[in-house]
Amino acid sequence: MTKRVLVIGYLSIDTSETPTLRDDHVAGGAALYASLAAARTGANVTLAAACGEDFPESWLSALRAFDIDVSRVERRAGPTRRARLSYARSGQRSSDHHAEASWWERTQALIPPVPEHFTGVDAVVTCAMPADLLGSCVAKARASDATLVFDTSEAFARREPARLLGLLDAVDVIAASWEETRLLLPDVADDAAALRLAGTRRRVLQKRGARGALAVRGDTGAISHLEAPAAKVIDPTGAGDATVGALAAALAAGDDFMTASRAALLIGALTVSGVGPAALGFAPRPS
Repeated sequence: MTKRVLVIGYLSIDTSETPTLRDDHVAGGAALYASLAAARTGANVTLAAACGEDFPESWLSALRAFDIDVSRVERRAGPTRRARLSYARSGQRSSDHHAEASWWERTQALIPPVPEHFTGVDAVVTCAMPADLLGSCVAKARASDATLVFDTSEAFARREPARLLGLLDAVDVIAASWEETRLLLPDVADDAAALRLAGTRRRVLQKRGARGALAVRGDTGAISHLEAPAAKVIDPTGAGDATVGALAAALAAGDDFMTASRAALLIGALTVSGVGPAALGFAPRPS
């Protein structure tokens, strides 16, 4: 039976720049990448997000073509969040939009609409979001049987680390990057941070980009350093978000955590081989 995955998060219109390319109008947002990856992994996906008046209708139609339910995507007044992602030859990413008041204003204006309950959902992906919204998701997950998969971003982890950490006791799976865990747990080495986040029951996939990932099962004490799959890197944007969506879908389907983690890394590696989400098969023209 196909499993249901609910993805809650943000959509964006991205500018992506690498040493060899630049595109100023790319469909983006963590929720978009997570949804596409979960659908590609075989899940029945519902996307809960909000977009501005400038988000192309053709992009929403293209998501429907992937059998992603966008009935919970709300269109609101004003512009969609705009992200500028610049990558150096070393792979280092710059996201200077995080320092702009206008980006945070749109972040508040486009708070994703969280469904009233998670009944009938097998897994919920909470993409990078404010702590208040995560708290609402946590409360609803507690009242359901859904597996809650948490991800964040450097922007939110830097802005409210203590509040995010305070909510993680009720999270089933943490899929944050090494950069984000360093912000959540400063002065703690990467391996130690993953172990601390796992505690005695949580599962942690600490994403490490080209270095692969560290997978930890707090309930069994199992630890595995996972190598990054071979990839031709064209645009790294969205790889981590796609990894999280694929992880949630694999867990919802019943895969064990280590198997699901390896499969998710393959989707992440696929994502970097195209501009934006193109390698996931999503490359519609704007309307």
